[in-house]
Amino acid sequence: MLTAFALVKTGVKVAIIEKSASALESSWAGGGILSPLYPWRYPDAVNVLSFKSQDLYPALADEVQQVSGIDPELYPCGMHVLEEDLDAAAYRWLLEHNVNYTDSAPKWNKDTSKKYLFFSQVAQIRNPRFIKSLGVTLARLGVEFSLNNTVSGFKKEASGGFSITTGKGQWVADKMVVCAGAWTSKLLESVLPSVAQPNDKSSTRFKLDISPVQGQMLLYKADKDLIPSIILAKGKYIIPRKDGRVLVGSTMENVGFNKAITENGLHELTRFVADISPVLLEYPIEKHWAGLRPGSPNGIPFIGEHPAISGLFINSGHFRNGVVMAPASASLMCSLIEGKQIDMDVGPYSIA
Repeated sequence: MLTAFALVKTGVKVAIIEKSASALESSWAGGGILSPLYPWRYPDAVNVLSFKSQDLYPALADEVQQVSGIDPELYPCGMHVLEEDLDAAAYRWLLEHNVNYTDSAPKWNKDTSKKYLFFSQVAQIRNPRFIKSLGVTLARLGVEFSLNNTVSGFKKEASGGFSITTGKGQWVADKMVVCAGAWTSKLLESVLPSVAQPNDKSSTRFKLDISPVQGQMLLYKADKDLIPSIILAKGKYIIPRKDGRVLVGSTMENVGFNKAITENGLHELTRFVADISPVLLEYPIEKHWAGLRPGSPNGIPFIGEHPAISGLFINSGHFRNGVVMAPASASLMCSLIEGKQIDMDVGPYSIA
C-alpha cells in the first residue's frame, strides 16, 4: 500500500491486486513499534531503512489523516528496554550512534531487581488504524483495488509490459511490483515458468529466500495509562495503545503457512506478562491471534528489479520490521522503478 502511495504521487496509474484484503496479514498482525527491537543486533541495511522511515512517519501519518479523516495514532510513547538484554556491543552501538537514554525504575512491576533503560524517541503507530487510513487515502488518490482476487499467472508481452491472469479476469501493466510478504516466494514460483523466455532458464531457476515465520499475539483490555510506554524484554514486548488496550507479543515459530493459535503460545505469552508486568494479568484477554512474518536472511528485505525479467520488481522480506521499514522501502522502490539517482547503497537489498 505504501509502495502504491509513493507511485501514485508521481502521476502513474496504480492498481493493487490482493488475494484477500489489503495489509491484513503481518502488517495488521504486528505491533507497530517504529524501531527495530534491538537495532544493535541488526545489519546496517535494516537500520538504514528504519531510521529513514522514522524521519518520514510524522508527515506521513499527518498526510493520511488529513486525507482520510482516520487518525493512525502515531504515538511517541518511548520504550523501556530490560537492562540485562544489553551487552557491551549494544552500549558501544548506542554511543557510536549518539542514542540518548536514561535509567528507569519499573512502575508496572514491583520486582525492583529488574532495571530498564528508557529510550524516549521511540514511537509506535496503531497499525490496524494506519491500514484503514492509508486505504481510504489511496482510494481517494485514484488507486484501484481488486480485492479477494488471486493472481494465477502473468507473461511478458512483446511490448515489454505484462499480461496478468487473475480469478477476476485479465489485467495489463507496464510494470509490476510483488509485495506479497510471506507469500512472495510461493507466488513467484507458481507464475514465473509462464514468464520464462525461450532458451532462458534463469527466470524459472531463480528463487527468493523468503519463508513464513509465525508470531502469536495477545490483546488485553486494560485501564488507560496503566502502562505508560512500550516495554521490551527478553525478545518480547508489551505495547500500550492510547485507549488502554495493551498488545503482548510475540512468539517465533517455523510452522509453514499456519496461523492457528495454540495453548503453548498462550502460555508462553502469559508467562512473559507474569514476569514483566503481572498487573496486566488482572485484566481480560480480548483477543489472541497469529500472523506470518516474511522471514529473510538477516531480516534484510529484497527491494529491486528481478534479475531475469525487466519490469518485474519485488519489495518483500522485511521479517520483524515491516512497519518500521515500510515508508523508506516504498520510497526506494519508487526511485528504482523511476530510474532516479539514489543517495544510499542499494546493494544489500538486491534481488540478485
